[in-house]
Amino acid sequence: MNKLYPCSLLTVLFSSIAGFSLEVAEANPKTLPQSVPSLDDMVGDWIPIKDVANTPAVHNFNQMLEVDRDLTSYFCNPGQLYSRNRGYPAVKLSIDGREYPATETRCYAYRALRRNLNCNGLSVETDTRMVNEQRGVLCQITATNATSQPIHAALTLRVPGKLQSDGLGVVNDTQRTNIVSFVYPSVKPNSVTMETNGVCWNWTLEVPAGGSVKLGFVAGDDGKAKVLQTSEKVADWAAHFSTVFAGCKSVWEQRWADAFTPGNTHFSGNLPVLETENPALARNYYMGVQTMLALERTQFPVSPRSFVTSGERGDGTQFYWDASMQATAWALLEPVGMKATLRCWLVQNPRSGNTINLRSIKGYDKRHLEKMTGSGYAFNACTIFKTTDEYLRVTPDLAFLDEKLENGKTVLEQLDALATDWETLPKGPHGLVNYGENNNLLECAPAYIHCVPSCNAQDVWMMRRAAQWHALHGDDARAKELQGKASAFLPAVLDLYNKGEGVWNAYHIDGKLVELRHCVDFIYVGNALQSDLSTMQKSEMINFVKHELLMRDWMRAMSLSDATAAHSDRPDHGPMGAYDGWIPLTVGTMWRLGDPASSFDFYCRTAGVTKEGPFAQAREFYGPNKKAYDAPVRIAERQGCMKECISGVAFTDVVINTFFGFSPSVDGRRMIADPQTPRPFQGTLSNLRYNGKLFQLTASKQGVTVAPSMR
Repeated sequence: MNKLYPCSLLTVLFSSIAGFSLEVAEANPKTLPQSVPSLDDMVGDWIPIKDVANTPAVHNFNQMLEVDRDLTSYFCNPGQLYSRNRGYPAVKLSIDGREYPATETRCYAYRALRRNLNCNGLSVETDTRMVNEQRGVLCQITATNATSQPIHAALTLRVPGKLQSDGLGVVNDTQRTNIVSFVYPSVKPNSVTMETNGVCWNWTLEVPAGGSVKLGFVAGDDGKAKVLQTSEKVADWAAHFSTVFAGCKSVWEQRWADAFTPGNTHFSGNLPVLETENPALARNYYMGVQTMLALERTQFPVSPRSFVTSGERGDGTQFYWDASMQATAWALLEPVGMKATLRCWLVQNPRSGNTINLRSIKGYDKRHLEKMTGSGYAFNACTIFKTTDEYLRVTPDLAFLDEKLENGKTVLEQLDALATDWETLPKGPHGLVNYGENNNLLECAPAYIHCVPSCNAQDVWMMRRAAQWHALHGDDARAKELQGKASAFLPAVLDLYNKGEGVWNAYHIDGKLVELRHCVDFIYVGNALQSDLSTMQKSEMINFVKHELLMRDWMRAMSLSDATAAHSDRPDHGPMGAYDGWIPLTVGTMWRLGDPASSFDFYCRTAGVTKEGPFAQAREFYGPNKKAYDAPVRIAERQGCMKECISGVAFTDVVINTFFGFSPSVDGRRMIADPQTPRPFQGTLSNLRYNGKLFQLTASKQGVTVAPSMR
């Protein structure tokens, strides 16, 4: 089992320079429920930076930064890192007059490490952290003499800006309009010199054999109206560097412990604790949770516990589609915040845009649109519906169905409207719904347009599920009407199946029938029409995924055999990689269509990729053998792919709602979807909250059993 490891004392540093102090121990880790790994247990490997396309990030529950490829600078423009602007001056380290690149990097939840083991005889490692919920960055530099002789070295930190009147701090008011940045050293330098566009802090070091020295800097910023306050705050962080530095970890540890603790003082719920002897299963489950916490934000009015899509996007940006993939974990961990967010989601026009702004608590979209707009995702309606459905079933807060929304409708009325929104969209061949162009769908797959099977199948599912909610609510007439509509529409969707191939076709608006070899149809049709597919169809669909999409360590979103594969080279939806969320969603569909063993095996095979860091927008195959089954995998950056992405929480969701089967029925009479299905693993989920009680689910070859959780 995973154990909680105490933080070890770090090596005492040596230096002849006055002002350096002995290193203090890291803060003691917070108490974790048994079997939950510590944050340090979740650390990634040291990765050669030449193999990294998207460097590690650090989050502080308000913002994030991404480290650069040198040893000390980073990108951190709060609110819009996607543009890769530097919100703070680029502080550069030189040793004996030379700047050295980082050669390796390592990702933790609360810090990003970089190192170069050969900097003119010194081994240099840097540790970059963010002050909790503050516009502040700390970077500690450790220079170690690994030789058998003393080393005399000159270390310099160059900071763009002007020297302050105290002769130490540096101010920069040119980086961003109306923003002032301040940078202070953590250890007083031996001398300070000025250059044309910056200031140099200089240290002269005598490092004994085997010894280390530590220095560093602190940066912070704010509006020009707060110049004095910001300068004082950054100077204070620098004066108490060790305490503030350790606090960056301590806050993260407390948040990590809170996430798994019933009755904690931060979240309105908690996540279940997974205990298993399978290390790959445990790693993916807990890395999904770490990804979720990295994207928690506490500054938005919608809810003080919100989850953004990814840190690089505009401040407060939440995509419906991405966020829907964390629905089970969201409902368990933060039901209060989820409900507040859904009230905003449900009044949006599903044909317009693809995001919500968490900075605003109002915003009923009153526009009437005849079709999907250029920025409207075709999946908006079903993802808003599915996320609301998950909240209702998992909490189960059935009173929410009768609550009035900003547009005057009840939640149930709005679910009905989403389920039947397809009726007013343009139609194509056989009455199928035209869901728009490439930008409305997968954005990079040119043939995936118009009457696609995925969204049309979701229309059938939504009408059926809305009928269940109406029936539970006592409106049998409307339930029967929606069931009839779904039954009438179903044959046209089923006719899109490509018999013998395990894939689906789409009708283009000109009447052309086009084959699609993509995971999105496997996922969304497979789940929506599970009970309507024949045993042969399910087998063929699974065979397609296993032979054309699943690789050794990751998957291809699109088959290399798709007719448009050569024109769809984007890491998230093309043939050279996959959106991280596609993996657990594909795994879940494989399980439900009848192949739990292969589903679980592939899920576990992907755990190795997390040694680079948490789940991101996409991972790509790279190198000369990127078309091979065993091609290497890395976090992608090209074509707009970003760091941590909320869709990665689906790696946690699928463990809860599929591997352990926690999928309550609408009427609440069934808690586990398939309790008799033999599980290809052994393990327990403890402290799973349902209907006001805590349960323990135990999985084995005999299926899943449920018992009260023993806290």
